[in-house]
Amino acid sequence: MESKLILHRGYKGKYPENSLISFENAIKEGFPTEIDIRITKDNVPVIIHDDNLDRLFNASGKISNYTLEELKDFYYKEDSTQTIATLNEFCEIMQNEENKSSFVFIHIKKLKDVKVTMDVLNNFDLKERIRFFVVDELIEPFRKIMRKNHPEYKIGLHLYQNSPYYSEEYFKLFDFIWADEITLKWIDENKVNLAHKLNKPFYAISPELISDSIFNKNIQQRWKELLQSGVDGICTDRPDEFLSFT
Repeated sequence: MESKLILHRGYKGKYPENSLISFENAIKEGFPTEIDIRITKDNVPVIIHDDNLDRLFNASGKISNYTLEELKDFYYKEDSTQTIATLNEFCEIMQNEENKSSFVFIHIKKLKDVKVTMDVLNNFDLKERIRFFVVDELIEPFRKIMRKNHPEYKIGLHLYQNSPYYSEEYFKLFDFIWADEITLKWIDENKVNLAHKLNKPFYAISPELISDSIFNKNIQQRWKELLQSGVDGICTDRPDEFLSFT
C-alpha cells in the first residue's frame, strides 16, 4: 500500500528542504516526495524551490547566475554540511537505494527546462517512479510537449481552486491529479471520485502550504476530511504530525 504521506521538498522538519540528506532519508523510508527544478548558468538541473539563494543558503543571487561549481561552494544556513542538490545526485540516490517503493513528483518551473531535465533522467531507469507537473498557464503546453516527446513519463493535472480544468475531458488527458485549494473546502469526494472513475490517482496539497489558508489552525481536521474524500495522498510540510495523526 502506497503511503498517504507525500513529503513537500523532502523530509522537512528534520532536514533542510530539498537537500540530499533530506532525500536520502525520505527514500530510505519509502516516502514519496515533491521536488522543484531550477537550472544553473551552465545548464545543470538543481533542486531548489526559489529562483535565488537568499532564503536558504549563505549566499545571495539567482540560481541562473551561477555555475554548478560556484553553487557547490555555498551551503545551507540550516546545515553547513549540505550544499545544493543536483537532479543527477537525487536520481543516483533513488536508483541505488534498496527501497524501491518511493516515487517523486517533479515540479517543472519553465518549459525550456524540460530538455535539460530529460537529458539527466535518460541516464537512469526511473520512469515508473517519476511523475511531473506544472502549474497555471504551463499546463496545456507542457502536456503537449510531454505527450509528443516523452510519452513514457506520467504527467499530472494541477487542479487549482475553481480551475477550468475540472472536467472529465481534461482528467482523461493526464495520468494523475495534483490539487490544491485556498479558502474553501474545494477538494471533495465528487472530484476524487471522478478521478478514480477514470483510474487516475488524486493527490491533495495540504492547506498549510497555501499561506492564506483558513485551515492552518486545525490542519488535522482538514486532513481527516481529505482522507475521507478518498485522496490517494497528501503533500505536507508536517510529516511527523501527519504520521502520528494517521
